[in-house]
Amino acid sequence: MESDARTNGGLKFPILDSIPDLNNIKSFTERYFSKRYVLNVNGIKNNDVMILFHSNRIALLSLAPSHFFFKKDEEYKINFCVGKLNRLANSVKGKGKKGGQHLIPNSVIGKVEYKDGTSFDILCCMSGTLVEINEELVKSPCLLKSYPDSNGFIAIVLSSIKIADNTKNKMLTHEEYTEIIKDCCES
Repeated sequence: MESDARTNGGLKFPILDSIPDLNNIKSFTERYFSKRYVLNVNGIKNNDVMILFHSNRIALLSLAPSHFFFKKDEEYKINFCVGKLNRLANSVKGKGKKGGQHLIPNSVIGKVEYKDGTSFDILCCMSGTLVEINEELVKSPCLLKSYPDSNGFIAIVLSSIKIADNTKNKMLTHEEYTEIIKDCCES
């Protein structure tokens, strides 16, 4: 009998063959969310947003990898006070997420503010209810740059199935986005 196999009634079960390839394991968001993209939000070049949709209507808002934010290497912080509204004070209750702030596509979720005084708004790009702001970004803003499609998400938004489906259908799929970005880089 081989050292890396066990037998059961004459059948061999190679133990090493049963171990998955750890280099190809997908992250939680890659397994359960579909990525959609909006390019040049408000007509601003490379102001690109990524929204990760789950089948349960939950959507994670983040910046797309092509966003100009990722090219600027300067100290920054994230401010969730928008005018008189503090997005961090959002409070939802119950299954229907009552009390959550209502959002439309042009709603500002927050701002990225650089040390040099410049800033840009982060827009929601969809209609729905604000469920949660990623408060970790206040303490560790580097998460936005390091893990934009997981721990660095900006907000969680909930919408109706109809609105979520309509929104997804109007946005670029991951494949379409990848092709457009590839074409832009080659030009």
